[in-house]
Amino acid sequence: MSFFKRLKNTLVYVAAVCGYTIAQIIPRKAGLWFFGNLGAFAFIFPNEEKRRTIRHLQVVYGSEWDQKRIYKTARDVYVNLGKNIYDSIWIAGRTMSELDNVISTDCFDEIDEAYDCGKGIIAITAHIGCFEMLLHYFALRKYRTFAIGRKSFDERIEGLLRKNRSGDNIEYMNRTESPRAIMRKLQDGKVFGVLIDQDTRVESVYAPFLGKIASTPSGPVKMAMKMGVPAFVVTTARVSRYKHHIFLSKRIEFNNTGDFEKDLIDNVGKANDLICDTIKKYPSQWVWMHRRWKRQPHPPAPSP
Repeated sequence: MSFFKRLKNTLVYVAAVCGYTIAQIIPRKAGLWFFGNLGAFAFIFPNEEKRRTIRHLQVVYGSEWDQKRIYKTARDVYVNLGKNIYDSIWIAGRTMSELDNVISTDCFDEIDEAYDCGKGIIAITAHIGCFEMLLHYFALRKYRTFAIGRKSFDERIEGLLRKNRSGDNIEYMNRTESPRAIMRKLQDGKVFGVLIDQDTRVESVYAPFLGKIASTPSGPVKMAMKMGVPAFVVTTARVSRYKHHIFLSKRIEFNNTGDFEKDLIDNVGKANDLICDTIKKYPSQWVWMHRRWKRQPHPPAPSP
C-alpha cells in the first residue's frame, strides 16, 4: 500500500473515531441536529455521489416531480444519512425500554410464529432509514440473529464497524463465509438479516426495482426457496423527527411453478416490490447515490 493511500485511510479512520466518540457522548437531540447538518454540509460540495443522487431521482421521478422537489429530496437524502449514522451508533447498546420510546413496529406475530418453528428466518432488508438498528432491535427481542457484510478496506475501520454491530444474540460474518455456514445457522433456527438493494458482485438476477430493471442479489431468496425457510421483508424509516418505524411484510409467498429460474426472478421481484413500497413512502431515506442500475442484461430487458 502506498504512503498516500495509508495516509488517506488513517484520516478516514480518525474521522470515524471522532464521529463515533461524539455520537456516544452528546444527547440524542443534539446528535441528530449535528449529524444532520454534517450531511447538509456534505451536500454543498459538487461530487459524483451528489450528481448520481440527483440523476437517479430524475430517472425515477422526473415525470412526476419538478426540479426543485428533486433537488430538495437529494439534499434530504444527505441530511437523513447523517441522522441515521448518528442513530445507528446511539441505538447500539441501548435497552429495549429505551428503544421502545423511539421505535414503533408492525405486528411481530407472524414472525414470532415462524421463528418458533425452528427453521430459521430470512429477513430481507435494504439501505433505507436507520437499517443498522434492525440487527440490534431483533436481538433485543430475543431473536438469535446473524448478518454478513463485506470486509472494510481498512482493518481499523473494520474493527470499529464490528464493535458497533456486536451484542448479545448477534453474530456478524464476512461475505467470504461459505453458503453452508449460513445454512447451518438457519438450520439452528437463527434469523438471517440480509440486504439485497444494491448491485454487488454476488449471485444475482435481473428484476424490477423502482420500475427499472436492476441486478439484484438472489442468493437469500434462492436459499429460502430450496430450504423452505420463511422469508420476510423488513424495512425501517424515520417517521418523525425523533422516531423510527419498522415495517414487517407478511411471509413472502414464493412462486413454485416448476420452472425454478423463472420462479427465482419472480420471487426476487416480489421482495424488491416490498422494499420499494417503503422507498416510495420515504424517498429521502434511501441511498440514491448507489449505482443501482449500473449493470443491465444483454440485450437490455424492457422496463416493466
